Amino acid sequence: MRVSDIMTSRVLALGENDSLETAMRLMEDMFIRHIPIVDDTGALTGLITQRDLLAAMRRKDENAPIREAMRTDVTTVGPDESLRRAAEIMIYNKFGCLPVLVDQKPVGIITETDFLKLAIFPLAPGQGNTAKA
Repeated sequence: MRVSDIMTSRVLALGENDSLETAMRLMEDMFIRHIPIVDDTGALTGLITQRDLLAAMRRKDENAPIREAMRTDVTTVGPDESLRRAAEIMIYNKFGCLPVLVDQKPVGIITETDFLKLAIFPLAPGQGNTAKA
């Protein structure tokens, strides 16, 4: 199986200049814990996690831009990467997610939850996941 078989393909991304409050509202409204950050061309420039956001909100004004709190050293995978390799990357690095990129642009995200869903609800080959991460 490949990453594309279980990744969440509905990517909810924000820009570097969006506020921390905007990120917090998106996480709360959409029940997500990871948001890819993109530039004006749609290319990935970073990632903000719920943990990063909560820490930043204690130190910064909620109107501060995401770029002040986002991670820029983001490990990514492609949609054709094997699930085993993606799982190894996540386990060994203790990552909660991996953005899935094609030409530097997010086309999906794979999270711990996607792997749990796979364990509980095995997919038939060719079925993808479009649910929230």
